Amino acid sequence: MSQVSENAQPVRFHVQVGLAECLVRSRDEVGAVEAARNHFVERMPELSEIIRGIADKEFRVDRLG
Repeated sequence: MSQVSENAQPVRFHVQVGLAECLVRSRDEVGAVEAARNHFVERMPELSEIIRGIADKEFRVDRLG
């Protein structure tokens, strides 16, 4: 990881996978996917195995700030 992204301030991202979507704060897109995955697992624990099995490339990540 580069010095720039390590020192970057968290920004907001809109993350969507299928019909599920959320807003998260992260320093980069990779972290946004991880934060969104954790959010979805917390909100839908019965689907945790499925959520963890979704490939990162399936998540749509849009930087908001």
